[in-house]
Parts: sequence; C-alpha cells; structure tokens
Amino acid sequence: MEILKRLARAALVGGALAMLVACGSDAGPGSSTPGDRPGAAGTADDAAGSLTEPKGDECERLTTDEVADEIGAHDGGQHDFMLGGCVWTANSGGEAIHASVLSKDEYEAVAEIGEPVSGSADGAVYDDIHGELWFPCRSGDFCGIKANIGESDRRKDVALRMGKILQGRV
Repeated sequence: MEILKRLARAALVGGALAMLVACGSDAGPGSSTPGDRPGAAGTADDAAGSLTEPKGDECERLTTDEVADEIGAHDGGQHDFMLGGCVWTANSGGEAIHASVLSKDEYEAVAEIGEPVSGSADGAVYDDIHGELWFPCRSGDFCGIKANIGESDRRKDVALRMGKILQGRV
C-alpha cells in the first residue's frame, strides 16, 4: 500500500513539473521577446489594435428597432472593442449582434473567415461556428455581421438579414 502512495505522489509531482515546463517557459517557440511582442510595427496586431478606438458612427449602421426585431430589448449599442464597429447586447438571454466596417488589414486580423454563402453580397463568406458574415464593401473595406445566437439556423438567418441591411447603408 505504501508503494502505491509513493507512486501516486511521484505521478502528481511529475505531472505538475510537466505542466510548468510546457506552460510556463519563456524560452523557445511562441515566446514573447521585445522584438516579437504583439503590437510590434507592421503586424496584424497593429490592425487589430486600431479597433479599440471608437470612430463615432458605428452604432448608427443598424437601427434600434432592426436589432430589437432579432434579439429583443437590448442595450442600445456600444463600441465593439473585439471586432470594431458596434455591438448590441440583449438585456436577457445573452444574445448579441455585432456590425463592423473594417479595412482589409483589420479584417484579416480579426475575422473568422468562413465558406462562400449565397443570399448576401457578392464574395460573402459565412463562418457557421462563430456566426460571422463578411463581405467586401465600399472601396476595399469589409463589412461584417456577427450574430451571437445559440441556435445555428437562426444565427445564420439573422446574420444574412442584418448583412443585407448593412450592405444597403455603406
């Protein structure tokens, strides 16, 4: 019995050491040194970092009623620090709709690029897992709708409907 206790302790200590080595090391691939830290000049992180600055009209791209028709009563829209643009969050149920217009660099830095989809703009792609619809708009920009809705068929329908509205406004 004593030998089993010692083997169990050794396994726990070995597992803990393996985790420290695998997760806690600052050396090797994936380490962050001053030269490769996120946000270094010329990286995709620069483009993603620009999304944190509100531009002023993000929440005017969809109306309160248009969003309420999809997710019910909501917060009225706030700057979306994750995808740029605006996010409207339902007052209950956890649903949300994001609407963004991004430069190509910003789009490539943050978008979940899915498969081609019909029922939207030419060149539109939809990512079923994340509920993100993206399509080319304006001169070189990309418009996006993300529908945070639990049911996948409804999520896609909402993204396509909101995408058509957004497409008509930019």
